Amino acid sequence: MTDGKLADIDRYIASFPPDAAFILERLRETVHAAAPGITESFKYDMPVFLWGDSHVFYVGGWKKHVGLYPVYPQAPDLEAELAPLRAGKDTVRLVYSKPIPYPLVARLVKARIKELKARR
Repeated sequence: MTDGKLADIDRYIASFPPDAAFILERLRETVHAAAPGITESFKYDMPVFLWGDSHVFYVGGWKKHVGLYPVYPQAPDLEAELAPLRAGKDTVRLVYSKPIPYPLVARLVKARIKELKARR
């Protein structure tokens, strides 16, 4: 975790009701477990996960859901699983009242990092 923004992310998560904060923290743990070299920052008033200088995605907590932005189109098999969670062209919406698909988020992180590595 880098650039002195960790406290901002901690405060951001703590500002949510306990159930939502738990989900946000678990998402954070899921991302780090999927990609141990990932770092965090806080931009545009929300947490962002970074691989090197590139964003993996931003996380925005809302009253009833958490959004992942931008989540670009993925390989067909992964996109098929993301399709019910799409809330826009490049947005994935995880509703707090439904089971959060943490393994799917981990696969999404790995796919994004694979894409970023291919660009290098």
